[in-house]
Amino acid sequence: MDSKETGAIPIDRRWPVRIRRPNERRSLSRSATRALDVLELFGQMRRPLRAIEIAKALELHPSTANQLLKTMVESAHLTFNAGMKTYLPSPRLASFSAWMVESYGTDKNLRDLLRQTQAAIGEIVTLSTPNDIYMHLLDRAGVDEPASSTERGMRISMFGTVIGAAYLATLKKPDLTRLIERARIPAGDVAGLVGELAGVRQRGLAEGPIRDGSFWSMAAALPPGGFPAPLVLGVAGPTERLQSKAAQIRALLLEAVQRYGVSVGASRPQGLE
Repeated sequence: MDSKETGAIPIDRRWPVRIRRPNERRSLSRSATRALDVLELFGQMRRPLRAIEIAKALELHPSTANQLLKTMVESAHLTFNAGMKTYLPSPRLASFSAWMVESYGTDKNLRDLLRQTQAAIGEIVTLSTPNDIYMHLLDRAGVDEPASSTERGMRISMFGTVIGAAYLATLKKPDLTRLIERARIPAGDVAGLVGELAGVRQRGLAEGPIRDGSFWSMAAALPPGGFPAPLVLGVAGPTERLQSKAAQIRALLLEAVQRYGVSVGASRPQGLE
């Protein structure tokens, strides 16, 4: 498969790709992230939950879950119904919740986008956003292959990756130049990079191998307007399986991006100007 025809990033990347997982960060507070995971779970389930349900959903030891929930009740972030033995977010979070809806909407469009795209394509579908010179994985849908191990909160290098290329192709020249300098991309590589990004922008998506080449990825930037930050929709799976249905996946991915743009009344970013 010719990379010029597909917009693929060559397998012999010129820049090392770094992956940072949430549990590898020394500054990460597990208690804080677990508490936020609990609140997110309530948002997904939208009903009172028992401790055993929370522990199972978040893969926590029962004693850890009980201590966490007790702390959140004592701080008035959760309420506890002793009769039903269920927990529920307290009114203390109402102002925060209202502000989140004002800022991000109900996130129905994005949740529908992930779910519907994954159902149509049948592979792992991810949603990521730029964070310095990394792409930060915000959400995902689908069951991971053992070797792919994507997880929310994971950060992966922006340069030399498919999801990074999809984002970089949307940037105007000054913004792209700033990131190139920030990432210390060698001057001799810049012209080739800009040419590759122009091709990605023309095709509407980036595509290429990831990891050791055993997995293949496709990604497209979502139109602005539905979320306060740039977003990239990605698809990944075993190379042989994805390439056997590559044309179909490309069409479905671009259709999903277009459908999302219509739902938020947005247009495609210009980039590279």
